[in-house]
Amino acid sequence: MTHRSNGRTTPPTCLDDLAGHVPQTHIDGAKAASEAFRKAGVRHVLVGGLAVGVDGYPRNTKDIDFMVGDEAFEFHGLLVEPKAGLPMRYSGVTIDWVSLEPNDRAALEEFLVEASPGEVPVMDVVPLIAMKLLAARHKDKADIVELIKAGADANLVVAFVRERFPTRLPLLERLIIEARGEE
Repeated sequence: MTHRSNGRTTPPTCLDDLAGHVPQTHIDGAKAASEAFRKAGVRHVLVGGLAVGVDGYPRNTKDIDFMVGDEAFEFHGLLVEPKAGLPMRYSGVTIDWVSLEPNDRAALEEFLVEASPGEVPVMDVVPLIAMKLLAARHKDKADIVELIKAGADANLVVAFVRERFPTRLPLLERLIIEARGEE
């Protein structure tokens, strides 16, 4: 498992460090899914609750979320299907393939990777926070607050969002203020 430098002010963690915080099935499922994506030549990166945990705020999650490249799908005109043989569940846990709007995808596609054997690529905290801003569900906003409190560099996040998703900057600024008020 590789450790990353990701804009945090505290040392980064890895997926295995979540043992005891999330069910082992989720950790094992992320590893198995990543290996299946790798073998199929699908660029991917772990996002969602497990990535939030790796980036400093371990929390329970019901599923395993990956952002995947277009090579994970078969396109038949207007019909899009997942390629056969790619993981959708692991031991009863759903493996979600996160899809983004085309404009948002273009701004985040560089973070998709071709994984090495045994590696589970995890979205760095700065673009992960940007993804959470795009979703803007209650739990995503709560994750942003907790990631800022856990040490994500707010200045790096602001610069990233200002460059790629400027319409989301006011929401981010409110969440940073909330995080600082809770510290």
